[in-house]
Amino acid sequence: MKKAISLKETQNLELGILKYLDNICRKNNIQYFLAYGSLIGAVRHKGFIPWDDDIDIMMPRSDFYKLLNVVKNDEHPFYKIIAFENNRKFTAPLPKIIDSRTQLIQNYDFKERVDLGVYIDIFILDGAGESLDEAGSNYLRSIALYREWRIADLKLFPPHKSRIYGILRWVKRFPYKVMGISYYLKKIKMFGEERSVENSTYVATFTTGVENPQRNIWPKNYFYPAKEADFAGLKLMIPYKYDEILKCEYGNYLKLPPINERKSHHDYSLKWRE
Repeated sequence: MKKAISLKETQNLELGILKYLDNICRKNNIQYFLAYGSLIGAVRHKGFIPWDDDIDIMMPRSDFYKLLNVVKNDEHPFYKIIAFENNRKFTAPLPKIIDSRTQLIQNYDFKERVDLGVYIDIFILDGAGESLDEAGSNYLRSIALYREWRIADLKLFPPHKSRIYGILRWVKRFPYKVMGISYYLKKIKMFGEERSVENSTYVATFTTGVENPQRNIWPKNYFYPAKEADFAGLKLMIPYKYDEILKCEYGNYLKLPPINERKSHHDYSLKWRE
């Protein structure tokens, strides 16, 4: 039996995925940006937040579709894009690029139906509207769709809950189960396609599950033109006004959190595939 993958090993594997992605994007004029904790890492640490175990990027929807087409015609031996658009067994609205040499064992409240491994998350950047009010209204619509998807995808018996609790929850949410997960993922996809980044003044990531619109809506000009930043020895793309974006999401992001909060917030383990 192969041993579990350590945090340092996880970060090194994720760097390999990032290098692969960056190379494809530069060759094919595909735009991406480091995002969320990974963007903080680039700005504050010039690499990973020391205790972080994942990578987040943002990518405009049109660029993501272009990326899917590129990798479809030039598959990598072990780096794979997992998304609803190319695998209907995948039941989440958040695409990933995984290292298929590894295996991820989740302990979440929803059931993943596709084998995953060490991964980076791709948050799709969509057009949100011409005004902040319009963008906020659209974001609230997206949260309603996200809630419906999550209800449809919840496990019958969640971790750390009784079987009676699980059965009662399933009965309550039966109508969503009848409609099916794919139904809600298609609605989320169609909603995101209503407005393009190119033709919007405000942009947003609609599939974070974060209910506060102000944390995930930005003027489009915060992102362009993209610039480079050092990240663990790589030169990677970040938004033009990264400081404004991070302050919107985190406030004083340059201040380190208390020691007791310096840990991963993911509930999974990783190992090498047999």
